[in-house]
Amino acid sequence: MENKRLKIVVVSSKGGVGNSTLAMQLVTPYLYQKNGNEPIEYYELDDENRDYLSFGDSQLSYRRELIVDTPIFREELIKLFRSDKSTCIDIGSNKNSSIVIDALDDSGMLNFVDLVVIPLLDGEQDGINATVAYLQLKSCNPNLKFLFVLNRAKSAEYLEFQFENFFGDMRGIFKNQYSIRDNLFDGDKDNFIPFVEDEIIKNSRRFGLSIYEIATQNRDFNRELRENILDLTKEKRVKLLSFKNFVNKSAVNYLENILQPAFKKIDKIIGEVHE
Repeated sequence: MENKRLKIVVVSSKGGVGNSTLAMQLVTPYLYQKNGNEPIEYYELDDENRDYLSFGDSQLSYRRELIVDTPIFREELIKLFRSDKSTCIDIGSNKNSSIVIDALDDSGMLNFVDLVVIPLLDGEQDGINATVAYLQLKSCNPNLKFLFVLNRAKSAEYLEFQFENFFGDMRGIFKNQYSIRDNLFDGDKDNFIPFVEDEIIKNSRRFGLSIYEIATQNRDFNRELRENILDLTKEKRVKLLSFKNFVNKSAVNYLENILQPAFKKIDKIIGEVHE
């Protein structure tokens, strides 16, 4: 199924949870790999923000905007889903989310979504909004596949204690009334991954690239440092090379420990791998 043209939607009804970060740092590299390391389509459906512009030098996708508040929006959605390109669809986390979900349902395009990614932080309201988005989408199409991304995780090892809004209270002290997992259908309860907070996320944006691109670039910074370290006229260049070497190592570590396990999880959910 390596050449299957996948359509993955990233959505949340609450702003500030990292929709565009996850769309560019997780979903786009995943689709890029599945597309034979060829650029994929990326659509931001948000009339207010242009978060994808932070990744201006990224070569993993062709990035476009799709205006939601227009009478031809449903027709534009149909055109998007008729495309034979793998596509990441980043739905803005504001009033647009309900409008887009309704349009996907009304147009029938929700039937052609391969995966819905729902990001959330560890706050109570994040849990409520993620649950609402999940139940709304599930009511429209019970066959949809979901991945919850526990964003800005402090540690992949102790997720249950940070994200009580998702797992419920592991200590048995508080009420579980807002636990997301209590509202999930059995097939979706284990469909979650951590996205661990790390400086590489901020630094990659500063370079206008994804973590995946920084980690997989074919460049030997140590060799370049050796060639320039003794040249007194290249102090600024040496500092930049040293920092880029640090960023590259951080990106490789993040790719190996966070992104690649996440890619395997997505494979399993959408049926790319049968265990």
